Amino acid sequence: MVKIGITAACRFEGNKGCHHGNAFSSMFNGWDKAKAEELGWQSGGASDLRIEGGHVAKIYDDNREQAEIMQQVYGIDEVADSPAALADGVDAVIVADSGEFDKWQLAVPALQKGLPVFIDKPLAETGAQAQEIVDIAAEGGAPLMSCSGFRWCAAAIGAREALPDLGTIELMTATAGQGQYHVYGIHPTEMVYGVLGPGTVAVRNLGREDRDILHLQRTDGVQVVLNMFWREVIAGGQQYVVCGSKGWHTLGELGAVYQNMMGAFVEMCNTGVQPISSVEMVEVIKVVEAGRLSREQGGEEISIA
Repeated sequence: MVKIGITAACRFEGNKGCHHGNAFSSMFNGWDKAKAEELGWQSGGASDLRIEGGHVAKIYDDNREQAEIMQQVYGIDEVADSPAALADGVDAVIVADSGEFDKWQLAVPALQKGLPVFIDKPLAETGAQAQEIVDIAAEGGAPLMSCSGFRWCAAAIGAREALPDLGTIELMTATAGQGQYHVYGIHPTEMVYGVLGPGTVAVRNLGREDRDILHLQRTDGVQVVLNMFWREVIAGGQQYVVCGSKGWHTLGELGAVYQNMMGAFVEMCNTGVQPISSVEMVEVIKVVEAGRLSREQGGEEISIA
């Protein structure tokens, strides 16, 4: 049983209750719905889905009161006093998505100790920061995993399995009505990488702030177009299409988003083998960053060095 420490799990963008923190904690430990209601905990994301092989044993947050509430709701054994204390007596650490780009700093003590670490999407705001994180992990000998659950959802798995029947892949498109690019642009990007793998060399964004339209130039010649719109512009949801010389494959309903991802994390904890290379994790962040920079520069093409 992998003993897990979790952090950045109590709030999102300053608001009490973190969808991902609730989801991950409940998957491993279960949860007390009555206790959540009694304590007024915003438990969005918590579910009855379960992941075998792991237990959230410790939690850290600079708001200890909220950490203690999560401890009660999710049956977490101990509240730690610091990120360093969180990394003591556990086998691995999860950094949930708090909506803050610098949340990765909470993982540094665990990475330096060589513990397996999952840093929820996005790994960082810039490619340079992402490279700094993977370098810290490499120096500590720590297996590192960072991604969006879109990469692991049933729809992505189905698309990967369908690729051999589609012939030569020529085009992949994404249309998402999820929200602001700086928060949600990682999801369609991760879906593309989950299906096609790495290989972006340049990005151009021909949209504007509330409707980003990206073209990804790839080494394999596949044309990738990502349409990411705010929910105020188009209705929420997403659709992906992969087109080949022999057929098309459409992805609509994603299926369970977190379960396979957390299963892959537990496997990494047991084997020490990263399911995604550090080079690819950094490349994904560079693509998202390039999309923002291209829009800010009026649609200029940004190279992925």
